[in-house]
Amino acid sequence: MRAIVLREHGGPEVLRSEELSQPVPAKHQILVEVHATSVNPVDAKVRRGGSAARTMPIVLGYDASGVVRDCGPDVEGWNVGDAVFGCPNLFGAGANADYVLLDARAAGRKPSTIDHATAACLPLVSLTAWEALHDRARIGPGQTLLIHAGAGGVGHIAIQLARLHGCRVITTAGRAETIAFCRDTLGADEVIDHRTLDFVAQTKVLTNGRGVDVVFDTVGDETFRRSIDCVAPGGQIVTILASTPGDRAPTLLYRRITVHYEFMGVPVAYALDPGHQGSILTAIARLVDRGFVRPHVSARYPLERLADAHRQIETGRTIGKLSVVVRP
Repeated sequence: MRAIVLREHGGPEVLRSEELSQPVPAKHQILVEVHATSVNPVDAKVRRGGSAARTMPIVLGYDASGVVRDCGPDVEGWNVGDAVFGCPNLFGAGANADYVLLDARAAGRKPSTIDHATAACLPLVSLTAWEALHDRARIGPGQTLLIHAGAGGVGHIAIQLARLHGCRVITTAGRAETIAFCRDTLGADEVIDHRTLDFVAQTKVLTNGRGVDVVFDTVGDETFRRSIDCVAPGGQIVTILASTPGDRAPTLLYRRITVHYEFMGVPVAYALDPGHQGSILTAIARLVDRGFVRPHVSARYPLERLADAHRQIETGRTIGKLSVVVRP
């Protein structure tokens, strides 16, 4: 099968097309004929060598939408020909290829109202946003949330989920087009221009000095540490980066602020109730088909131009997601 392979770390130019053997599904796996995948910031991070060491060669692409072509011996509920979307094991072979393996328990039936190229932009960001807000923070109606980078892949789904749950949403953005996108398209209640305003001070103004119930941090490092001052006593921070509080740890203690680390790759990689992710994707598909969640695809690339998609994601200026079409 055709695959875009990484055999050394470096820039986008190290991504090369090769012929690899078609994978064979193990007991809980389904073999998926990939119609589309997407590019996430984690793809570029792995390509550069900025994450945990992995054995070469590496096939990236941690989203997939396609059609089931084979099932492992213990697979239930899936048949050859079913349209499916989900995430490959983040520590295994990805979907930048003609075929990929998915854990059948963690996959969902593709939303019927959108094409594969759009559906492929949903799994990783939707699972991340859902687990962060509902499983980690356990958000409730009437709470106020600060969601960083609201126009990004994870952020634009998180805003929609939080609004659907009856939360007041404050988000950050840094350009006129992303500010408008968050406010007018996604329905954020307040958008802070973090390039011209101090987001900590502005959050205090918008909450009458109290702070927010939950911060969802998708930026990390200094943004994570400064966000501690945005949280009300007893509140929560959920981060998707390996950030540390440093000298801000006492503030967490004395204001009883809880910090959660969210990495959606854990359930499949460690067999920790992967079926829960299948349930989440089923719920996401239902919300998409009912028009309550709208994934935003800012550009589509053929698989042959995967390197260009990597260059775009590294600009940090992508609104929503980038789709990679494997089978037009």
